[in-house]
Amino acid sequence: MVKAIVLVGVALGIFTCSGDDLQWYKGNTHTHTFWSDGDDFPEMVVDWYKNHGYDFLVLSDHNILSRGEKWKALRADQANVAIDKAEKRWGRGHVRTRIVDGAKEVRLLPLNEVRDLLEEPGKFIMIEGLEMTTSREGLAVHTNPMNVSELLSVDRQSERSVEQELDIHSHLVNGHSRSTGKPVFWQVNHPNFKFSITGEQLADLALLDGVEIMNSSSNCFNLGDGSRPSVERVWDIANTIRLKSEGLPPIFGTATDDTHDYHRENPVVNGPGTAWVMVRAKSLTADSITGAMKEGDFYSSTGVVLKRLDFSTSDKTFTVEVDAEPGVQYEIEFKGSLSKVSIAHEHVPDVVDEKGIEHPVTANYLDHNIGKTFMSKKGTRATYRLKGNELFVRAVVHSNASPYFKYDEYSDFEKKAWTQPVGWKID
Repeated sequence: MVKAIVLVGVALGIFTCSGDDLQWYKGNTHTHTFWSDGDDFPEMVVDWYKNHGYDFLVLSDHNILSRGEKWKALRADQANVAIDKAEKRWGRGHVRTRIVDGAKEVRLLPLNEVRDLLEEPGKFIMIEGLEMTTSREGLAVHTNPMNVSELLSVDRQSERSVEQELDIHSHLVNGHSRSTGKPVFWQVNHPNFKFSITGEQLADLALLDGVEIMNSSSNCFNLGDGSRPSVERVWDIANTIRLKSEGLPPIFGTATDDTHDYHRENPVVNGPGTAWVMVRAKSLTADSITGAMKEGDFYSSTGVVLKRLDFSTSDKTFTVEVDAEPGVQYEIEFKGSLSKVSIAHEHVPDVVDEKGIEHPVTANYLDHNIGKTFMSKKGTRATYRLKGNELFVRAVVHSNASPYFKYDEYSDFEKKAWTQPVGWKID
């Protein structure tokens, strides 16, 4: 558990607590195991995160909850490595196997048994979730509801439009939250995966809580592809539309590693520990963590840790301070959109891929005051005083720390941090 070092105000200024009331908790909200297309047992996955300083973890396998009896036939290359590692960790005979129609199957532990092995109240918890996965030819609608208590079932394959599928996901998630009375944090995953979801589509989802602005799994094109915008740009556009013309709260930005691969020595694409969220909450419980994320009281990171994150509604100052690594240089950038920004735009034609499939593209917004940089300062601490003409302000912390790996053909993977938008809810 990471202690809050300084707390003067809460990131969005929605409520106020003293420094003793809140703690920082590290977690990952998008994780895969053998229950779908990950390559390790759930207890081994959870054990990795627990042993690497995480306070909470959401297992989010595709269209399934880790419940009930499940047996799975593993590929030969998976079986030997995964079973050997699991039995070295938990003891010989830990992995139960059987032969069905000549094939060897392994029993997968359900979440309740994983919790019995690894949860420690106040130290490490699991929050139940899944990746609601709908695909149509060449496109993908993947969303994560976090803190659910039943399976929210969607069609794996569909001919409906992306907008129709997003509406179905929204209806299921928010109906579940209303029926249980529990907070559910709902995010759209990797919108640039197969370039399926645009900023305009995100803006139209009235009940959406978050979007992955960084997903360190493969083919997510966080930085765009040279002609289509980065997810960060899409995020700014969506929030500008919501706050400017639709009267909706902003969408919050998450970072996840979307882990699938657990058997490599160093952090790599698809590997664990490369992107996460830091949540400021009253306690390490599913409801407290989820509720704090719904309020936007968290930041996202690929390696930069913050010592201080304050937004004061009284004097309208936004302060960010880095918990610096020795020898690393930092730059803190405050950016956002202005209140008088225009959302006039030029339509961008769909991109047709080599299979003839049309991929929608976020429009070209003409006003440079969308996602503009208001201030940038080198160093480990910076304060921005809002002038009153900002629609919202967010901070990005850049560092020159060596990247984990070459992320894609457009840029190295950078160690950085992103805060949530502030200033949008000041009376």
